[in-house]
Amino acid sequence: MTRLAAPLRALTGFVLLLLLWQALVLTRWIPAEYFPGVPAIARAFVEQLGARDFWSSEALTVARAIGGLLLAAANAIAAALLAARYRVVERAFAPVVQIMLSLPPAALVPLSIFALGLGGELFAFIIWFACVWGIYVNAENALRASEPLQRITSRSFGYGQWETLLRVRLPAAMPEIFTGLRVAAAGSLMAAIAAEMLAGKDGLGFMLYDTAFSLQIPQMFALLAVAGFNGVLLNALIVGLRRRAAGWHDQLGALAQA
Repeated sequence: MTRLAAPLRALTGFVLLLLLWQALVLTRWIPAEYFPGVPAIARAFVEQLGARDFWSSEALTVARAIGGLLLAAANAIAAALLAARYRVVERAFAPVVQIMLSLPPAALVPLSIFALGLGGELFAFIIWFACVWGIYVNAENALRASEPLQRITSRSFGYGQWETLLRVRLPAAMPEIFTGLRVAAAGSLMAAIAAEMLAGKDGLGFMLYDTAFSLQIPQMFALLAVAGFNGVLLNALIVGLRRRAAGWHDQLGALAQA
């Protein structure tokens, strides 16, 4: 029963959202042509699933998001390891990271077009930029907050600084690092769609832009629903990876609380 509880709660929340949506439609506060009901969106959703262009656009957007996320994760974790090992690196990175966190990735699209063109490099950079800073902050905080007892114990086993960092502090930091990855995963999808809307000629973002400005409103909402489902699936993938990489951490926590 406990395994079924979480999916049932999620399904209940989704059904309640649909009921609330339809209730708002029935109030007619917003004109129906701009705020269609659930049946109209569902029909548009089924139509999209039967279109070949949709599947190619869906695959392209998801591939761009995952590729940018993986690149950002590799760079951010490597930078966090350096910052955790060398205090001077952490101090040098700190102001840069705070500045970059405040910049919206979509604002970089016009300038990036001139530097990178309209190819895959543009999308990779925008998605990387949207993800890397948040992952770095989570990873650096987690590595810096490792327990002193762990470091003392590692030294008693003869571990050096780098060995302690990689074999003790990094595994202990994995749960928080995966939290950063989950947040960044949503950002990667948003950045991919925003970049496709502003500078793309394919992908879900371009389809959203096209349906919105051609006033195909049910189709637009159906594509928004697809974007939301992509986020759910990518989050589930990262949760599964976390369970494999850091499940032992949760088991130790449960034993400590027992």
